[in-house]
Amino acid sequence: MSDLRTHADERRPLDRNWLQVQRRHLRMWRRFFAQAIVRETHYRAHFLTTLLVGLVQLGLGTVPILLLFGYTDDVRGWSRAEVIALVGMYQIATGLLATFVAPNLNRMTSYITEGELDGVLLRPVSSQFYLTLRWINVAELSNVASGIVVLVVGLVQADAGPSAVEILQALVLAAAGLVLLVCVWSAMSFLAFWLQSVRAIGFIFVNLVEAGRYPLVFFPTAVRAFLTFAFPVAFATTFPVQALAGGIGWGPVAGGVGLALVAVVLVRLFWRHGIRSYASASS
Repeated sequence: MSDLRTHADERRPLDRNWLQVQRRHLRMWRRFFAQAIVRETHYRAHFLTTLLVGLVQLGLGTVPILLLFGYTDDVRGWSRAEVIALVGMYQIATGLLATFVAPNLNRMTSYITEGELDGVLLRPVSSQFYLTLRWINVAELSNVASGIVVLVVGLVQADAGPSAVEILQALVLAAAGLVLLVCVWSAMSFLAFWLQSVRAIGFIFVNLVEAGRYPLVFFPTAVRAFLTFAFPVAFATTFPVQALAGGIGWGPVAGGVGLALVAVVLVRLFWRHGIRSYASASS
């Protein structure tokens, strides 16, 4: 087999027009999604099991909040209703990650160590796109739906009436936060190019995301900085809820978008570096 390090991302694109390339990737992703729905219809029990597990996890995440606010009405400026809304936002973020990202990045070790990456590199498509978004777990969208319900309930209890601008800020912050988390998880998974397995690293990521259940101000200053810049889960959970609960300003929104753009570029460069160091497992 020829040297796969000169792969599709570096020999191509076949289409010179950038928009055509993006449309081709979008059409491919829609096929992935359609295939995922078909698979889910064949395993309906999986959907129900995922829903039940998600509801149990949501309940377990809410219990500590109820216990904490059983002794006080306010913790560092956050009411019980606002923290409940945060739990809902956390459920939405983790549900989206579990739907579109986890099924792929959890396979990264086998892709690289068992030679599956070889076939991907020969496809006329971005290998990073394919390996990051190929598999979709549709059942996890049930957790996104339950998270939306909890978020709305929390906001109603908090008497929050976000304006259109505040909703826009929250959406942009949540999107930036998800992009940042995907980039961090991807970078951790791409270490498989040099390590025998990154499954343990995936467990570390999942455990760190748990911090997103709680407002950023609940943590010491050093931890806040870590959860904002090094492991930016705050952009996916705390900041969007703050925007919905009363406005957060455009500064954090611009900061989140800027960090997301930088993270995308850095992860892309890291992926290319990993590909250049990749030796085909089947050669």
